[in-house]
Amino acid sequence: NGKGYNDLIASENYADRARALRAYSDEIELPCNQAHAPFPSARVGDEKYNAEISGKLIRALEVSGILGAKVCVVHPCNYYTAEENARKVYLPLAPYARKFGVKIGVENMWNFSEKGICDAACSSPESFTAHMKLLPEDVFVANLDIGHAELKGLGTSAPEMIRALGGYFQAIHLHDVNFYEDSHTLPFVEKIDFSAVIEAMKEVRYAGDITLEAIRFAEKMPKELMPAAAKFMAEVAAYFKKRLDK
Repeated sequence: NGKGYNDLIASENYADRARALRAYSDEIELPCNQAHAPFPSARVGDEKYNAEISGKLIRALEVSGILGAKVCVVHPCNYYTAEENARKVYLPLAPYARKFGVKIGVENMWNFSEKGICDAACSSPESFTAHMKLLPEDVFVANLDIGHAELKGLGTSAPEMIRALGGYFQAIHLHDVNFYEDSHTLPFVEKIDFSAVIEAMKEVRYAGDITLEAIRFAEKMPKELMPAAAKFMAEVAAYFKKRLDK
């Protein structure tokens, strides 16, 4: 969802640029396992924006397919019901996901009020499962953001969400939080109990990739330390995979 990705899907030669990027990733043996569509995916009452973003979401699915991503994460609209998200955001994208050979990941979200973090689409086990039950399983998977699930004010936890989602849970955004901010830092830096998370993942037999969304761990590092930071992040992801495989 960064500026470079948005620039890519907004360009006239987006497909050629995506193919060049795929060729480079193949050359250096660094596959793209997951992509993220632009967001917000919809705004309540803003039909002009919704018409514009719809085309970008479709193009994001196409680019994801070119890059070889298994999953393209598409946020629900925070303020829509499960039925509204299915009808207005997700189901119209299903034919394109099938065409481009990509699964769409539905993500648990959060809102912010004067009192702090509060509910949004898919922020509770009930809301997330309600969304998934309305969507065809050959296209849509639950992409659980572990950090979001642990934010205070939402009344849930990552292990609870994992157990509620069960087989819907096939993709992940793995990062750590301090419970009050969406920190997006590396696991074991902040406060999440990852032993409990891993145990729940093992219970539901999670078989998806381990995808970090922990950019804030490395983004303030000096350029000279970036390779070491990236290597350590990869080691943390490998540790999770090893724990799951035990």
